[in-house]
Amino acid sequence: MKSQRLDDSWCVVVIVTPENAAGLHPTIASVQANSLGNAMSVLATDNRAMREVLSDCLFPVNYALPVTMSSENQWTTICAHHLFSTRRSIFVLAGTVVPQHWDARLIAAAQHAGDVAAVAPLCARHPMLSVFSDAAHKTRLSADDMDQWLNDYAEGFEFTVPVMLGSCILLQGDFWQDQCRRVSSDRQLLAALRNSGASLIATDRVYVDDTNTHYDNDVSFLPRAYQAAYLTRHPLQNIRHALTELSRRQEPPSHHVSCLPVQLHIGHSWGGGLGRWMEDFIAVDTCHNHLVLRSVGDFSAFGQTIGLYCSMNMGFAVQTWTLSEPVTSISLGSYEYRCIIEELISTYSVESLMISSLIGHSLDLLRTPLPVTMVLHDFFPFFPSLYASVGSPRDSCTDGELRDHSDDNPSHSLFTVDTDDFWLAARPAFVDLLMDEAVTLVAPSHSVMERYRRLEPRLPLKPILIVPHGLSEGFAESLAPAPRLEQPSARLKVVVLGRLTSEKGGDILAEILTDLACFADIFLLGAGKNGTQFDGIPGVTVRVSYHKDELGKLLRMFHPDIGLLLSTVPETFSYTLSELWAAGIPVLATRLGAFVDRVDDGVNGWLVMPTPAAVLAQLHVLDSQRDLLLQARHRVSQQTVRTAGSMVEAYAALQSRPEAIPLHRYKLARRSYRNLHVQADIEKQGEALHINHELPYQRVLADFINYTGRKVDQSSRLPVWLRARISRLLRYLAARCACK
Repeated sequence: MKSQRLDDSWCVVVIVTPENAAGLHPTIASVQANSLGNAMSVLATDNRAMREVLSDCLFPVNYALPVTMSSENQWTTICAHHLFSTRRSIFVLAGTVVPQHWDARLIAAAQHAGDVAAVAPLCARHPMLSVFSDAAHKTRLSADDMDQWLNDYAEGFEFTVPVMLGSCILLQGDFWQDQCRRVSSDRQLLAALRNSGASLIATDRVYVDDTNTHYDNDVSFLPRAYQAAYLTRHPLQNIRHALTELSRRQEPPSHHVSCLPVQLHIGHSWGGGLGRWMEDFIAVDTCHNHLVLRSVGDFSAFGQTIGLYCSMNMGFAVQTWTLSEPVTSISLGSYEYRCIIEELISTYSVESLMISSLIGHSLDLLRTPLPVTMVLHDFFPFFPSLYASVGSPRDSCTDGELRDHSDDNPSHSLFTVDTDDFWLAARPAFVDLLMDEAVTLVAPSHSVMERYRRLEPRLPLKPILIVPHGLSEGFAESLAPAPRLEQPSARLKVVVLGRLTSEKGGDILAEILTDLACFADIFLLGAGKNGTQFDGIPGVTVRVSYHKDELGKLLRMFHPDIGLLLSTVPETFSYTLSELWAAGIPVLATRLGAFVDRVDDGVNGWLVMPTPAAVLAQLHVLDSQRDLLLQARHRVSQQTVRTAGSMVEAYAALQSRPEAIPLHRYKLARRSYRNLHVQADIEKQGEALHINHELPYQRVLADFINYTGRKVDQSSRLPVWLRARISRLLRYLAARCACK
């Protein structure tokens, strides 16, 4: 049985000959920077000039090669003078430039292929192994650029070749040291290899740039049938034309991918705080390559389609699966979903899972052999709503209470298809899986941990680690307040951020707003459609929506004295609180959930019961004692703004590293999944329009109208005067849609 881990014993040998000596330093620098292994040495000819060239070399140097070495017996000579101390040796000729983790990827290809004698990468100038249609083509793209393009186009396979690449090759086994002492030329060496039944292969997983090297690349000695086969049906013929054109245009890849373990994030397509957390995490984390698996559906079934994306951008799916049996809320077990997971792990070399939400997914995600980090953003599916609240926040919820309150609890309105019996079955199944040692539980606040442990008697036995969320560094900087005079405004200035839904305190605000406007100016930013009911009230400014990057500018313009956080359900963290504090604004929050953890009552904010009377009374106190606000603002300004970077560092400290590198990490280690050149054709996808499902419908409609306007502007079929009129009308309609 083949090993599933990458063998860690190999050595890299840089070959220096007089005709390639000028390329030594670029090769040494490239090998040092891009190799995963540490065992490196130099094999060189012994003369004064060569010793001068190698005088500052940091690698061990073996001056064993003869001063004169014919290109026709390059490998015969090298193998005869190299001590094969490890089973695998990778040789690279001076002048060759290598890409990231080139050595590990060659080793992985050798392990995948099994008992082969040699593995060669693809290159620039050998006629049989060049990535270009014409091996004489001189590329101006870097080795990393071409290697990235190769990984995006390649299928990830090995194929037999009848030659040894002169610029770079991996040799393994006992054949080389034994046979090279019995033959006098490379052609005899190849004949002996063929007579022994051993194979030379090449892999399309690695490219090296040997443009500036000198070696024998003659293939005319090969049998005519070999030459014809590689000329008319070359294994690379499907990608050579594309890579040649990219090189001729000097077009670099849109994205360079590092050779890192792949982490798969699990979430839904709603956006919101969960989507933002995933976006910030992926943007900052440099320890993984990230893929995102999202459920897409509607209120009848939240998981009708499962989409895989290379980032939080849902504009183009890497792959989609349409479920024959949709997931109404969560699946407790599904053969169909298990097949998807197995395909994901195998095809995309996934090494770990980061689960942010199981809505629209299957509990089978917690049954994989991979390490799992479960981020407790909410209480689903333990509790059949996003908040652990039955009518009001509770410390427990027995089976009987769940049945009694499921019908009249507005928090349950999202999941109306499944019965109480289903949810009662989901709870123990979910907790059983959480108790597994391979599952790491992380909560953003102590209140989440405490509530889970009160709700489920077994969870106190399971460690739940606390890692607060962080703001992206650029966004946090954009919120920084402008210097202001320590002098209260004539009227209290109050800001409320976000949608005014019932659970976010919209009903409380509606009840107190008229009275509050008598002594305060209120700014409702991003209030959504619910905010339009307050248009026209004196002292109230309503902004239905805003772009995230605008928030800092808006807050500096309005200079609010305090922010209101009126949630009537226990928040698990609250990004809004972080934003207000980053902007230097103290808060008045309800005494629920994470607000209790984070707000120090009377120091950097105030906590009140979630009732209109309590909120209005505290605002009256603060209006009459403005010095309290100034003191709180000063304390908030002294607080450290927690960033996504520090959050990701905390997660990295929690995750244990594997004892060995999985072999499949280097299958196609640098594939980006971002280049439309290799995405399935739009016609094959069955769609001509790709939509980011997180965006509001009005935004999508506005973008589509703008697109239509651009098409009208470019149309030669319409008179100029008509194009202008239609274009103006469409721009007007798009602007109206964007404002809704």
